[in-house]
Amino acid sequence: MARAEIWMMNADGSEQTQIKALSGGAPEFTKDGRIVYNSEFKDKKSEISIANIDGSNIIQLTDNDAEEWHPDISPDGKQIAFMSKRDGNYEIYLMNIDGSNQKRLTTNNTDDWYPSWSPDSSKIIYSSVKDYSKEKDIYIMNKDGTSVKKIIPNSGYAVFQR
Repeated sequence: MARAEIWMMNADGSEQTQIKALSGGAPEFTKDGRIVYNSEFKDKKSEISIANIDGSNIIQLTDNDAEEWHPDISPDGKQIAFMSKRDGNYEIYLMNIDGSNQKRLTTNNTDDWYPSWSPDSSKIIYSSVKDYSKEKDIYIMNKDGTSVKKIIPNSGYAVFQR
């Protein structure tokens, strides 16, 4: 199995450089120039980690036997929304940028995926799927998990424009 790699490049595609110390995907830059990503650890299990842009100072923010994917940093730089299978199916979780205060936001029997923050860091949209042969529904909620509302039925994935 190939190792997942993280690369950087200029917007025009030039100066492509692999960050060799990092193995994983879905990288996002923090306001202070670090990278949050889903990292590969033992047995190719995915966790959420943060590292310096050169790949040094890797800090594993989550640590359990579940798959954890798709970290999305709040625009204010204070929190990370992510999807985790730690409670049996994929749900949306939230934690502080340092990994503290991890909290489950969604609680249902469907898989909730790909959280995306509103530009003001107050809301999160995400996809929810019960039957993988059908389209997904898009929901929105407050960042504390309250006021969940379906906003787009029979869709796919959605992200806030920032």
